[in-house]
Amino acid sequence: MVEREECETDRRSGHLPPRSHRPSSHRTGCPDHVDAVRTLVFEALSSEQVTQQADLTGHLISHLSDNRRTGDTAHR
Repeated sequence: MVEREECETDRRSGHLPPRSHRPSSHRTGCPDHVDAVRTLVFEALSSEQVTQQADLTGHLISHLSDNRRTGDTAHR
């Protein structure tokens, strides 16, 4: 379910990217976890809050991806 990639800028570490060729693998591999997240997180949020959370998550993913590409480790 998880593949490890070597870090291009730091040989001591690696990355655990999601398996893009199997986007639903988290659903089949951890159905109890998916159900718990849905129940404990998403059912507690309004539609507007879910949209805000998705926007925030997208922003953070972009920020982290940019830092990964540039090798910026100043914010660790």
